[in-house]
Amino acid sequence: MKLLRYATGLMLLLPMGVWAEYFFVGVLDKDTGYTEQIMLSKVKLRYLERPIRNAWKEGYRITDISHSPRRWSVILSKGTGIGKQTYLHRRSMADFETAVRHWLRKGYAVVNVENGVGEWVAVLEKGSRFKETHIAVSRDLDSMKKIIAKRKKQGFDMIDTEAEEGYWVVLFAKGTGYLSQRYILSENWNLLAENIDAFWQKGYRIVSLESGDNLWFCLYAKEKKLHDQLYIRRENHERFRKTVRQYWQKGYRITDLSEGRK
Repeated sequence: MKLLRYATGLMLLLPMGVWAEYFFVGVLDKDTGYTEQIMLSKVKLRYLERPIRNAWKEGYRITDISHSPRRWSVILSKGTGIGKQTYLHRRSMADFETAVRHWLRKGYAVVNVENGVGEWVAVLEKGSRFKETHIAVSRDLDSMKKIIAKRKKQGFDMIDTEAEEGYWVVLFAKGTGYLSQRYILSENWNLLAENIDAFWQKGYRIVSLESGDNLWFCLYAKEKKLHDQLYIRRENHERFRKTVRQYWQKGYRITDLSEGRK
């Protein structure tokens, strides 16, 4: 019985240990043009459908979507200039790619990709500043690096990435306005934080920050106009939301959500 109680105690403590290392990250910028922002969070993706549609009616558009354990979060903004917008989700990668390419043929741009609890999600829109968007999928990071290099030679920039379920997914676009781009892979958050500071000093800004496949992926870009950027990191989601609200009052807007472990 003592052995059973000891084993049970370890199982109960394990989730606490995992959560102790987990944190939420938000990248915030000034001069985004977004006049207002809201954040919606629900346990399941389907619970977001009605709130998102209501927000669309009020003039908001999805500018980021993210999944963390027990939570889907969506950032919606006003002042985006985006016309029509939709999002789709599929369980299998094959179905997901087919659905995305269907909307691309209808003239939509795919601008955001996310995975959570077996669901692949894509945000698509008309009126986006991005042109000729494409999706690339690979089972291997080295193969994806070759795809990135090939697309770069063709004049495409990366705009978003996701690594889950053994897949690497990258979105590409033209018309980004970026002067140059770089991306960094890191196994350690503290090293990545140092890298971010170094790139900020060189005039780069974070475009996309993702955690997956036991790696942190940070995409940087230089633009004609240098703007203020910062990130916030909190272990508690309520504290994270409270800090976001404080920065909203200072004129900052969320441009990317992420989450991960040290």
